[in-house]
Order: sequence, then C-alpha cells, then structure tokens
Amino acid sequence: MDDEVKRGSNLTQEAAEWIAILTSGDATTDDAERLRAWRSMSPGHEQAFAEAARLWKTMGPALTQKNPERTGLSRRVFIGGGAIAASAVGTAFVGSFLGITPSYSALAADFATARGEQKTVVLADGSTVDMDGGSILSWDFTSHMRALTLSDGAAVFHVKADTQRPFRLTARSGITTAQAASFAVEHGSEEVSVECLSGQIEVECRGKMLLEAGQSVRYLETGLGDMDQDEPQNMAPWRRGLLVFRNKPLASVVMDINRHRRGNVVIASSTLGQRRVSGVFHLSRPNEIIDQLEATLNVSATRLPAGIVILRFH
Repeated sequence: MDDEVKRGSNLTQEAAEWIAILTSGDATTDDAERLRAWRSMSPGHEQAFAEAARLWKTMGPALTQKNPERTGLSRRVFIGGGAIAASAVGTAFVGSFLGITPSYSALAADFATARGEQKTVVLADGSTVDMDGGSILSWDFTSHMRALTLSDGAAVFHVKADTQRPFRLTARSGITTAQAASFAVEHGSEEVSVECLSGQIEVECRGKMLLEAGQSVRYLETGLGDMDQDEPQNMAPWRRGLLVFRNKPLASVVMDINRHRRGNVVIASSTLGQRRVSGVFHLSRPNEIIDQLEATLNVSATRLPAGIVILRFH
C-alpha cells in the first residue's frame, strides 16, 4: 500500500512539472512529444495529468491574489516543491494563461473583458467604449484631462466632445488624442494599430499624424508607419463577429486567436511567428482558424490538454 501511495505521489508531482513546462513560455515541440509519451505510459499517468489540469482550474479563483509580482513559472519551483507548492505559487498565472481566471493586470484595471467576451462600457464623461475579448482598460479623468490606457486587447472609442478636456488614449509607446470622434485601437504582437472611424484624431509616437475617417496607421516602439486607407465600416471587424487578417504576422494572428478562445496557442519559434497571414475567419469558430493555418502555412498543430496548441514548422 505504501508503494502505491508513493507511486501516486510521484505521478502527481510529475504531472505538476508538465503543467509548469507547458506554461513556462519555453515549451518546445520536443516537450510536446515527451509529454505524449509520458501520458501513454499507463492509465495512472493519464489520470494524474488530468487531475493536475483540473487542480489549476478549480483552485485558480481562490489563489489569484498570491504572488502578484510573478509573471512566469520556473521548472525549478515545481521540481523542488512538488504539486502542492506548484499549485500555491502558480495557479493564478496558469489560470490566466489558459483563459480560466483573469490576469493580475485585468484584476487591477477599471474595465476588463474575458476571452471571447465583448461588452460596452460608459465612461464618466458620457463617452462609450466597445471592448473586444481579452482587453484591459484603465482611466483617470481630472478637471483638465481625460486619460485612458488600453494595456491589452482591442477597443473602439466613441468620444464625447469636451473642449476643456482632451481625450488621450495610451497604448504601449503611442498616444491617440480625440475630440468628438470614433476610433479603434488594437494591440498586435509588436505593433499597435489605430483606425479612425469618424471625425479626426491625432496619433503620436516619435512623431505625429492626423487621421480622418477611413484612415489608419500602425506604430512600433521606433515610431509611426505609413498611413492606410479603407472604408470605416470595414474597420474593427471583430464588432461584426469576424477576424480579418491582411498580410499580418502569425504572432499577431495568434494574439487575436488567444483573445477569443480558452487555452493558449503557442508558436514554437520566433521565425515562424513572422510568417504572414491573410484571411477572414469567424469569431464563433476560432478553432477553424488553427485548421486553416495548418493548411495554408504548412505548419503542424500539436493539440494538448486544456486547449493548449503548439504551432511548429511542418
């Protein structure tokens, strides 16, 4: 009996180590193959892994306040501390990674949406914001300024006129200023896109650019890109239940996918993340996007428990 208990304890710890590996940000295709082999060793291995995955899900809400300074998990913690220590230290991060619990940034924000959730919020000045899934928004209104920060995700801002207080939206290294206008902002893997739906806005990032309805620009840390032109009704397509990619890097596409489904899609290499993607997909069927990526980019998708998918070169 003691031997059976010991074997069960070892499997529990090993399963926790696998969860740590998968959510470390350093998982490789070799890791995926080794996990597949480990799970197939016996029914006990498969059961231990399933129990570990359930542990993250059930304990997440109760432990989201633990270790707010942690942004990742190390394999050493799990190997040395076992399953109980692993769940106590890392549940909040893993829950956020899998789309089960809010991230620490979302908990601290004024408004946040879960993966796949869209909602409209009304600000103190009467302006409204349409938020896409996985978005995080904070605001600070004073008698002189309406300051907001979109720290993740995508949103459309419908700005109410106030000549005494400019409306300034910060997203990464850029600031968008508006008066009586509507505009969309979206975070990509490295860039931020800003689209003007109506009125006029100013986008600033190591330079300034005025945009009118139908015009858009992307910016990086290094500054503004070129202005693009489109019909305003085609902008922010997620409001119509669509994801539209035009020559977009795979890394940014994956960010969009992860904002609309539970689990996480992980790209196995930075080189693969630079592959360009074009297409139109339905938000209600995010997993179909993964199938299309396999077919059009010559990549393979390794599907793991809890909605984790690893993309790698075929």
